[in-house]
Amino acid sequence: MSGHSNWPEWIYIGVVIVLLAYVGAEAWNVERIVEHTPAEAEVIKVVGQQWFWTFEHADGTKEVGELHVKKGKPYKFEITAKDVNHAFNIHDYVVLQDAIVGRVNTVWFAPDKAGEYMIQCREYCGLLHYNMRATLYVEE
Repeated sequence: MSGHSNWPEWIYIGVVIVLLAYVGAEAWNVERIVEHTPAEAEVIKVVGQQWFWTFEHADGTKEVGELHVKKGKPYKFEITAKDVNHAFNIHDYVVLQDAIVGRVNTVWFAPDKAGEYMIQCREYCGLLHYNMRATLYVEE
């Protein structure tokens, strides 16, 4: 027997396990926050089609090519497509969700600054894809 101690190796393994558990718990918590839509969020139906976006608010108001929302209020987007795959993107608010025919995907956000922001398609959807844009108006 050589008198070699395994304590440093066991300490190293213990530290690694504790770090992995911590990182896993933090990742779970972040995912829970991102996936949990606030109960008071207004639902807006978003439809992508070649080559424009339409929006329908909970009260039935419809908008084409522009979307008006209030600063500080949470919104849940229910996103789908009519023809081919699209990707709904509000770059300034890190909102990106696929718009797929026959499926409703959801994402939520709460705008914190008034202003105008570009909405665009981030999935190549055909010849005029480059022109598939809308404007988000965040009002006080």
